[in-house]
Amino acid sequence: MKRYLSIFLVSFFLALSVSFVSCKKDNEDLTPRYELRFTNTSNNPYLIEVDGNSSTILGKTFKNYSLEKGTYAWKISQQSGYLLFPTIQEGTINLDRDKEVVFP
Repeated sequence: MKRYLSIFLVSFFLALSVSFVSCKKDNEDLTPRYELRFTNTSNNPYLIEVDGNSSTILGKTFKNYSLEKGTYAWKISQQSGYLLFPTIQEGTINLDRDKEVVFP
């Protein structure tokens, strides 16, 4: 009888410890996301390229991207309204909080 009780207790505490070790919160797997806003102050449309995506925004508008924390390369190119050469700007941004790129 003593032997069965000790085997039961050892098995119970082993199962209990395994269940606590395997549990984790759902929020621990979430990577923080931040907003990166591109604001066009010109009247002309621009092509925005960031994180492998590209989109055209019209004059006097903005475009928001929701991205994970990290460093991203970006590029903007004027689509129309230039005389000889379009305005092109590019750079990198370290996204560790919400940020904004205002152009041209």
